[in-house]
Amino acid sequence: MRIHGFRLLTLLTVLTALVAFGWSAQVAAQDDPVEVTLDALNDSGVSGTAMLTANGDETDVSISVEGATGDHPIHIHQGTCDDLNPNPEYVLTDIDADGASDTSVPVALSDLLDGEFAINGHESVDNVENYIACGNIVAAAGGDDTPAPTATAETGTGGVTTTASTGSGSTVAGSQSLLVMMLFGLALSLAAAGTVLRTRDR
Repeated sequence: MRIHGFRLLTLLTVLTALVAFGWSAQVAAQDDPVEVTLDALNDSGVSGTAMLTANGDETDVSISVEGATGDHPIHIHQGTCDDLNPNPEYVLTDIDADGASDTSVPVALSDLLDGEFAINGHESVDNVENYIACGNIVAAAGGDDTPAPTATAETGTGGVTTTASTGSGSTVAGSQSLLVMMLFGLALSLAAAGTVLRTRDR
């Protein structure tokens, strides 16, 4: 039984669309905004959240905290809140008296998540060594609606959750499963093309 060219074209089109959909879903998952909890340090009374949103090769960082008095320097540092590199990696706009700071930094969100970074706030330019709030930049644990654990303010570490409705970020297992589906779709396409070629040769 011959497989007509139109049917083959339709089959390949559907399979290609499925692969493209799977790939776009993976990219979208990687670009989900990430919310970082900023815990107060040194009895500062300053705490809140930082929302990180992918913007191409940049990341938009929007900070909202309570207890601020204004002119608080804040940066993205390498390391964690428990083991922080004191030299800033990316400078953010100072937190104003309303507790807000909005900045676009020249690094992709995926790179921040793949590395080890933390957002750290300081009392003032004159007293920059006094840390007032900190939170680690990591994707949520994934798999359920339970956010990653939030440590106490004394430790200086912050828990995070993504804003996705599931409460989970991209996971290695999910990416691997999607990759398998994509490869399976391509394999089916090649198999179908091979069947047509063999049929035509008979």
